[in-house]
Parts: sequence; C-alpha cells; structure tokens
Amino acid sequence: MWNVESFGDAALLSILCILVVFLVLIAISLILSLINKIRALDVKEVVKMKDGTELDEDAMAAVLVATLDYRKERKEDVKVISCKLIDDEKKNKNK
Repeated sequence: MWNVESFGDAALLSILCILVVFLVLIAISLILSLINKIRALDVKEVVKMKDGTELDEDAMAAVLVATLDYRKERKEDVKVISCKLIDDEKKNKNK
C-alpha cells in the first residue's frame, strides 16, 4: 500500500503519522476541556449569609419563596439580611 523505497520516503511517512497522532491528541484534549467546562457549570456553590449560616439548595428555595411572599404582601422592595435554620438535622450537618 505505501511505496517506501528510500529513507526520505520513510521519514516523510513517519512525520505524517506523528502529525496525525498529535492531531488526534489535540482533538481529544479540546473535547475533554469542553466537557470540564460544562461540568463546572453544574457545580453548586454554598451560599453563606453574613451571620455565618450556610444554605443548601432547599434552604435557598425556602428563603426565596418566603422573600417573594413577603414582597407580595408588603408591595415594597425586600432585602434578606439573615436567616435561621430550624431543622435540627441540617444544623448538626453544617457544624
């Protein structure tokens, strides 16, 4: 299939094969970096209030719903300053 009759032909074929391997490695590297960036978007960060309380997803949802409900009642802008976890399991888990 490959007609290699001299050292120059063999060297050229070797360089071509090496280039193909490096191109495949670069393609794999780019695909993995894109996957890592997509995976980094899914990382959930822990929200920490000024008083030191750490809020998980459930607590954040509860604070958001309570804030929206309060704003709807008062019809004015609202700012959450602090919150307190009532659930004993979550308190012990965060400590």
